[in-house]
Amino acid sequence: MPLSDLKDKIRNHKRLLISILFGFLFFFVFKEGSYFLYKSNPQSKVINSGFYYLAKTDLSSEYDSDSFLFPYHIYLSKAELSPEQFKRYCSYILFFSSTLLVVYAANSLGIFAALFFGLFLLLSPLFLIQTNWIGFPDHFTFLWSILLILCLDRLDLQKKKVSYLSFLFLICVLGAWTHFYQFSIIAGLVGFVFFFEKKLDRTSLIVLIVGLLFGRLSSILLFYSYGIPLVERRLSTAQSLDLRTWYSMHTSLLLLTLFSFLNGLIFLWIESVVRRRILMLLLCLATLAVTFFTADSTRVFANLFYPAWISVFLVRARLGFEKKEKFLLGTLLALGLLLTISMDLFYKWGSKIIYLKG
Repeated sequence: MPLSDLKDKIRNHKRLLISILFGFLFFFVFKEGSYFLYKSNPQSKVINSGFYYLAKTDLSSEYDSDSFLFPYHIYLSKAELSPEQFKRYCSYILFFSSTLLVVYAANSLGIFAALFFGLFLLLSPLFLIQTNWIGFPDHFTFLWSILLILCLDRLDLQKKKVSYLSFLFLICVLGAWTHFYQFSIIAGLVGFVFFFEKKLDRTSLIVLIVGLLFGRLSSILLFYSYGIPLVERRLSTAQSLDLRTWYSMHTSLLLLTLFSFLNGLIFLWIESVVRRRILMLLLCLATLAVTFFTADSTRVFANLFYPAWISVFLVRARLGFEKKEKFLLGTLLALGLLLTISMDLFYKWGSKIIYLKG
């Protein structure tokens, strides 16, 4: 092996080791930071106890065919989790997913990018929601969203893409089993970002769509094989209220509602809109259109919008952050942290603002 190749190999292994160590550090930061920032009283927490008990049973009519994987995988693993272990497991999925992004950024883009994405996630409403809405498909959906983003980023850099395309297909199937409607929108928004930035080819787009459709079709066939009738609860819920009711619900406390979508990242959002006006506005409008037909507006907006926004910054980081840009982004994150620490945080549900501290 030539000396130059050996040096490159040693350098790559060293960078990977540093990235993994950096990931362990941020896993701790996510765990302790989320407790410090988003600690709340029991009244503001939403615990999905139904999924906890569902995870102890085989497939039945209590399951939804469009979102069965999260409770079902626990049943298949035969893990006898206590309620406290179940809550801890949900939180650890969030921390692990976020750590994956940090490790990837540190290894591929540098330490500043890793720091940026780590603090970005910690200050985002994603952490607020997933820390206080426990036991929902969102935990798995976020994991598949992060893997989708990283896979699409690698696909843009690879010449031999077969293995990455296979991985993309698998992610889309798992996402469709976890929460088909939500993950399809997330995949559409993330895919749109890469397409808008000319980093998504036709083959990758086809694999993404086929993976989602295969995931949905296979879940329907699985339920059919168990003799379980297909019930579209989420679509029926969206159709249960008329437009006037949805409008009244979301215009109630409108400014607070919009602020709950951003929290400490409001300064970064303004910077992103100024820099990538058309792309950011399209992403926001698409997400708001979907959120309009949901009662848990902060939760839905955060789950749908933030993977796409992460994609915007990942593409931007791939081009390299200039010194002035690093200073600006670091300053905006610091301001966001101060804002998050100093205010009484909240989320929107229905027509009500739910404060974490009550």
